[in-house]
Amino acid sequence: MLIAYRDRKVFAFSDIHVMYQRLTIPSDADILICAGDVCEGFNPADLQDFFDWYISIPAKLRIFVPGNHDRIFDQKPIQARNLIPGGVIYLENEGLEFDGIKFYSVPARPYLKEPASIPTDVDFLITHGPAYSYLDRDLGCKQLFFAVASARPKYHIFGHVHEEGLQRKAMLGGTTFLNVSYFEELQNTL
Repeated sequence: MLIAYRDRKVFAFSDIHVMYQRLTIPSDADILICAGDVCEGFNPADLQDFFDWYISIPAKLRIFVPGNHDRIFDQKPIQARNLIPGGVIYLENEGLEFDGIKFYSVPARPYLKEPASIPTDVDFLITHGPAYSYLDRDLGCKQLFFAVASARPKYHIFGHVHEEGLQRKAMLGGTTFLNVSYFEELQNTL
C-alpha cells in the first residue's frame, strides 16, 4: 500500500508468506515497511531469501518488523538478527527517525505480551498484529488498542488478519489504521 507522506512515498506490506516475488513494489517508493509474516515458520533459508530480495529493491529506507509466522525471531532471536543485512532496519520496542519522519514498533505478533509504551510524536507505528476493533475482525489486541489510543500516531501500519488487508482505512482521532496484508491479493495471482 502506497502512502504519500511529507514529500515521501512509503510502501507498506505484510503477510506475503514466501510469495515476495509476486509482490509489485512501486519504483518511486522512497521508504519500504514490512510488517511481518514473510516466512511460513522456522526456516532460516526462507528468511534469507526474503532479505536478499528486500535489499535488492531500491529505496532510501527499508524497515522490517517480524510477524508471528517469522518464528525464528522468537525461537532463535540472535540467529534471526544475524540474517538481517545492512540496509535493512529491524525495529522492535524502539524508534527511528529518518528525514524528519518518526517510526516506532512494538512486538505485537499478534498480541502484546506486556503493556506497551509508545511515544506521542510517532508518525508511523508498525506492528504485525492489529489493535482491537480496527480492521481486525475482532481478533486484535486490546492492550495495543489502548496504547495506540493514548499515543495517537499518525499511522498504525499492521497486517495479520488477511481478510481485512488492503480493504479500507479506519480512523480514530488523528490516527489512520492501515491493514497492509497482501496475502489474499498474492494468493489470487496463483
